[in-house]
Amino acid sequence: MLTCCSLKFGGRHALAWAIAWIAGALTPAFAQETAADAAATPATPPAADSFFLWTDTSVSVLPWGTGFEVDPSEQSTITLEHAHESKVGDLFMFVDFTRMHGAPAGLDKDTWYGEFGPRLSFGKLSGKDLSHTFFKRSLFEIKDVLLALQYERGEDPDVAEAALVGLGLNLDVREAGLLGGLGKFNYVQLNIYGRAELTEGTEHGFRDMQITMVASYPFTVGGSDWLLDGYYDWVLGLGSEQWSYHLNPQLTVDLGELAGYAPRKFYAGVEVDLWWNKYQIPNSSGFDTHQQAASLLFKYHF
Repeated sequence: MLTCCSLKFGGRHALAWAIAWIAGALTPAFAQETAADAAATPATPPAADSFFLWTDTSVSVLPWGTGFEVDPSEQSTITLEHAHESKVGDLFMFVDFTRMHGAPAGLDKDTWYGEFGPRLSFGKLSGKDLSHTFFKRSLFEIKDVLLALQYERGEDPDVAEAALVGLGLNLDVREAGLLGGLGKFNYVQLNIYGRAELTEGTEHGFRDMQITMVASYPFTVGGSDWLLDGYYDWVLGLGSEQWSYHLNPQLTVDLGELAGYAPRKFYAGVEVDLWWNKYQIPNSSGFDTHQQAASLLFKYHF
């Protein structure tokens, strides 16, 4: 999931980092997440006639993180996430509750931020198979096309609020490609949105674009199961707001499986939070908004 205390996202070095992210996602030691925590897919097996194909609810605790910019450099966060796939599409939503350590006097130490992202499947709604491969040696196959919606909101809507509408693609990264044979991703999703800022002082309306990719890749080291997953958000900066690029991977080990307790239930690891032009604030020599932060991470799936 997605554990970020974010306001906005989207530029010049963004394309290079987007390419680097996609290339990284195609290596046996890489993965990402945001839309459904595939660490536990399906977390709850459905009944034969259930509307839901699978559901997953989790809580993440990031007890300590450092390296944050704009906000105080040390933070702690609790994240609640829910994801499911149904007969009409899928949904991912989360809420971050963040405590700022060392906040200046007079500023709030606690804040929250959340996202709600339903997607409607054209394939499921039409009853047609929309799978498509562009050429024989393609690195990926399109498995489904979806209407992607997202609403973002912070504690103060005058500071953090946005609506997004666009096209979503479920991808199957093929095992035959330029990089050679690959194992199976839990999922790879690409969403291309029109983005409307709803905050005070910004031009309203869909004046910008955001590209979001999420993926999840499991792998094994010795006798332990690992998961590398996460997402990137790239706001292009086509409107009045600055571009921003947010890359947020997590690397975790399945402690539940190691302890013989329950596989795909309890994970521990680290989260890296890389953010260029954080909150769409231009970086400068006098005010650094290029973030390189890391946090401890513990996640439990109900």
